[in-house]
Amino acid sequence: MTASQEHPTGLNWVRVRLRTAPGPAAALFVLVLVTAFLAAALPRSVDRYQDSALRTSLAGASPLARGLDLTDSYDPTLSAGQDPVAPGAVDAVEKAFQRMVRPPVRLLRNSAVYGVRTGAESDVTDQALPRFSSHDPGASLVAQAGLDAHVKLVSGKMPGPLDVPDSGARPLNVDAAITEQTAKTLRLTVGRQVHLVKQGTRTPLTVTVTGIVAPLDPASLYWHMDDDLLRPQKTAPTPPLGEEPKFYWHFTLLVNRTAADAFPLLGSGASLYWHHPLDASKLTAHDVPALQRELASFDSGAQAAALQASTHSQVHSTGSIATVLAAFTAERDAVNPLVLIAEVGAATTALAVLLMAGGLAAERRRDEIALLRSRGGSLRGILRRLAGETTAVALPAGVIGTALALLVLPTDRWSQAVLLGAVVTVVALLTLPLRAAWSVRRPRPATREDLTAARPSRRRLVVELTLTVLMAGAVVALRQRGTSGGTDPFLAAAPVLVAVAAAVVLLRVYPLPLRLLARPAARLSGAVTHLGLARAGRSPATGQLPLLALLVALTLASFGGSVLSGIDHGRDRAATATVGADLRIDALHTLAPQLPGELSKVPGIGRMVTARIEPDSPDAVFTEPYSLVVVDPVAYAGLTRAIGLPAFPASAFAGYDGRGPLPAVLSPRLATAIGDSTDRINTGVGIAEVRRAGVLSFTPATPGGEFVIISSAQLAAQHKGLVGYDLFTRPTTLLAMAAPGRTIDAKALRDVVRNTTASATALLRTDQRAAMNDSPLQHGARSLYLASVAVGGAYSALALLLSLLQAAPQRATLLARLRTMGMNRRQARRLVLLEMLPQVLLAAIGGVLVGLAVIPLLGPGVDLKALTFGNGPQSLAPVDFGLGLRADPLSLALPSAGLLILAGAVLVAQVWVSGRRRESTELRAGDRA
Repeated sequence: MTASQEHPTGLNWVRVRLRTAPGPAAALFVLVLVTAFLAAALPRSVDRYQDSALRTSLAGASPLARGLDLTDSYDPTLSAGQDPVAPGAVDAVEKAFQRMVRPPVRLLRNSAVYGVRTGAESDVTDQALPRFSSHDPGASLVAQAGLDAHVKLVSGKMPGPLDVPDSGARPLNVDAAITEQTAKTLRLTVGRQVHLVKQGTRTPLTVTVTGIVAPLDPASLYWHMDDDLLRPQKTAPTPPLGEEPKFYWHFTLLVNRTAADAFPLLGSGASLYWHHPLDASKLTAHDVPALQRELASFDSGAQAAALQASTHSQVHSTGSIATVLAAFTAERDAVNPLVLIAEVGAATTALAVLLMAGGLAAERRRDEIALLRSRGGSLRGILRRLAGETTAVALPAGVIGTALALLVLPTDRWSQAVLLGAVVTVVALLTLPLRAAWSVRRPRPATREDLTAARPSRRRLVVELTLTVLMAGAVVALRQRGTSGGTDPFLAAAPVLVAVAAAVVLLRVYPLPLRLLARPAARLSGAVTHLGLARAGRSPATGQLPLLALLVALTLASFGGSVLSGIDHGRDRAATATVGADLRIDALHTLAPQLPGELSKVPGIGRMVTARIEPDSPDAVFTEPYSLVVVDPVAYAGLTRAIGLPAFPASAFAGYDGRGPLPAVLSPRLATAIGDSTDRINTGVGIAEVRRAGVLSFTPATPGGEFVIISSAQLAAQHKGLVGYDLFTRPTTLLAMAAPGRTIDAKALRDVVRNTTASATALLRTDQRAAMNDSPLQHGARSLYLASVAVGGAYSALALLLSLLQAAPQRATLLARLRTMGMNRRQARRLVLLEMLPQVLLAAIGGVLVGLAVIPLLGPGVDLKALTFGNGPQSLAPVDFGLGLRADPLSLALPSAGLLILAGAVLVAQVWVSGRRRESTELRAGDRA
């Protein structure tokens, strides 16, 4: 036999070790591969869901909000000697802008829409055009580039160039084309003339319809610069107070680009526009900051100045896509801290499992390493051998896992993924060599390292105190700064540090109950209980990592559950507060008298109450606007209580004899303003004097505003002469609850409202709640958080399995010996459960307690507003919705219960397998239990 065979070194050592122990090597390979894959997939998953959310937000925005817009205006009285509306001048601005654009601004090729529009609509005096009222129809002239390429001529001919007289004066006749829908609605035909006038002009501009066209692609951005390009719009100016609106048709006439020179004849100048849609398919979330800076430069920075200088114009950028990007950035900034919390928790659990796997491998091979050390092996040589062994397994596993993540989850960025995959590989590669070398750095006698017998060292005390200080600092910082200040890894580690501190405390406390239970158990008649508790106390003192991994995973799950529960609760409260009930109907004037009766026939409608709401102006006492709410106090208070909102006591309106000030329930600010005095307020039936009879922080009739609630019967008693005037006394709002166990039929409800009351709107609480569903960014963040919780749970389960498998050989040997002494299978199951139950219970109960503790500890610093209402309607009532972390029983109980079930199943399975083997298989001469 050669020397290299007797003392294998280098590659021979690695080959021999992998051949003699393929199982542990394969397990390490799989663990490193999966962990490296998950670590590398994390940043790429974040990029993917953020990119997808950004593109979905852009796709859902209006066409004009998806690009970069430029605008300018032309007033011939202020622009002597210039002609910026000429086609050449408009094209020059477009070319100059295209030359200045640079990444990350990426425009869709050949998709720019630009042209000139009259500065304001002009009245059309032709009496033959359809009318809704005495108001004349209105029209705008539009000279948009590329008209011929976007239409199909249905009849007639395309409008020709403007015919300028020899005198150089602006012509009073213009040719135009109209769309098929415009021609059909306004009954216009080829050859018809319409006359546009503007106040301050003497002679109308005559427009001849030369052709009728049909859009080649009605969904194209070309037809969405304004709503009136495709079809006429029914509109109305704001009417004077007390008058009905006067509706009229507004339409667009499409002219040749040279006809823009005639626009100033209408007296309103001209508006120039350039819209450039961005290529959303190439836009990524990490491009947003640079894109915002570039847009700001075009708005009021260097690019804007350069563009104006090169075109000799006042062209400037408008909001356009910047609004969408600002909303996305604000929502992402609110989501990122909570996502980072999940990422840190999952990473901590995975790291604990990697360290635990390396530690268990080192513990399993301690005798082997100690033998090498006793025969003269140096620490450097041992480190080199073990590092070569783990490199042969961990390095290819880490490379393959990272490469898989790069292939499966394609994104533009790869550096973070490679870095995290490399970190996992290095940790897995070095844990076993460093742990094994540390354990044999100096000779020491073999001693028991029982959990109850071990004495913590000073080094451990320093580490525990350091972790406790870090935990306290993170909690205080999070409570003071909150999650709205951006992503801070230290703040994101607060839940993890709380779990680590809890693990430190539990490990310190755990030996005490075992010692207290050991003595009474020794006096019992059976030996199983005493032996089980004794075995629990003799568990290795190196079990900190399993408990740490379990507590972090359980804390992460409970914290995520409390966040999601708080979001759902806040949305439910917001929907209820904004609507005021399950159903709210508001009329522009008054509700129809027959409406309550008809509504009672709608399936699902339960209790109803009506109210008259009148807006009132400030006076000397009530110095801010408020709403007067006239109700039946008993019915209104009953419905308010049924909703679950605060209600005034029934005694608030009792005892009024018809003389003196009316009792009123006021909002807090108005109650403070009036004090113990009275105030004279305006009502629909006259002046009423009111006094404070109660204070209410919120009322469903006027959510979020200041209010004065009075009794309808008491008000009518003071103004008996005006009771018959329905316009001043009938209710304007109806609130209703759904019948118990039923759902309101929305279609039947809206049919009743439409057929009974003019100008009324119906709002269902279910519709308001559905409008608050997750935005794409929130959905992606929620999915990633749940995935992180699942990963943390899987690694915690693996940590539990590793801790159980660590003692499996000794446990099998012990059971075999006890079977030779007469122990049956039932007693064996009871023994192993008693041995491991204290540790598993410690983790389960500790996880529940830590999950409950993080809510008051971290709750004040977690801002859920953006997560709750980021994509909700903008008409939310400005009231307190009770936002905050809320304990979720399922996220607290289910993971802990699953932990107990998994541990019990593994232990029972081990007893079953051990019982089927012969004692001679487990027992060998010289074995130690």
